[in-house]
Amino acid sequence: EPFSPANSKVAGLDTEEEDLKPTRNMYVGTNEMEIEEIDDGHGVHTSVNYFVLPEEDFAALVRRTTITNTGDDDLTLSALDGLAKLEPTGGKLQWGLKNIGRTLEGWMGVYHGDDTLALPFYRMSTEPSDSASVKIEKAGHYCISFIEGENDLLPIVYDTEKVFGWSTTLQEPTGLFTKTVSDIVANPQYGAAKTSSAFAAVEKVTLSPGESITITSFYGEAEAVEDLPKIAKTVSTEGYASDKFERARELMDQLTSSVETHTANHLFNGAIKQNYLDNSLRGGMPVILGDLDENS
Repeated sequence: EPFSPANSKVAGLDTEEEDLKPTRNMYVGTNEMEIEEIDDGHGVHTSVNYFVLPEEDFAALVRRTTITNTGDDDLTLSALDGLAKLEPTGGKLQWGLKNIGRTLEGWMGVYHGDDTLALPFYRMSTEPSDSASVKIEKAGHYCISFIEGENDLLPIVYDTEKVFGWSTTLQEPTGLFTKTVSDIVANPQYGAAKTSSAFAAVEKVTLSPGESITITSFYGEAEAVEDLPKIAKTVSTEGYASDKFERARELMDQLTSSVETHTANHLFNGAIKQNYLDNSLRGGMPVILGDLDENS
């Protein structure tokens, strides 16, 4: 299991057993974050890249997981890739999750944008409040996943107990000890009155030595479940995710171009850029209105 806490190296401990554990790295950019695991023992390299989707009329955090076979033999794998928990939206959730987290689950549910498992919609039934009036919630969070280079959407496993069983720490996928990914997808799932997951299910993919597979997932908020098919059609277009990733980088460079710095220390250059971006997000960026004269 990539990134499993059980396989984490202990800093300062130099033993043969520690040397056999995977090597992990993290890279942080202005609008992206990537973690990677290099597992030479099993011949698998896994990287997960996150970035914020730019220039769309719907919000999304994009996750791109790339698994590469670095071994000498073919690798056949099935995988669940995604989020162990995905909270719905609606009402004053921040207060509720902190103070009445278990009670709040009574309002939670997973709905669907079509008759498959590919478009789950996580929302509250009504706004959870102590009031005589009842407000029906329509907005919710969604999860849309696919394998880059393929058009078909992946089924989503949202029933947390199917993956983790009774392991409430969500650290051990005990459900996979007795069932395969195919078994979980084929059997009923339950998402009512509970906190749900959002795992893309990949079944029996074979990778030749040096071959990779990229699972791309979009997590975001939509105003209504009826919006999901349109969003899915947009994001699953071939090349969409990679193009948006490049645009996200370009946009950050454009926003910080006025403080572009060149010194012998690239870390200092990056710190100036990031500091300007952080302050701009808090206080906004100036916009000049009207024409400039010679004294401006």
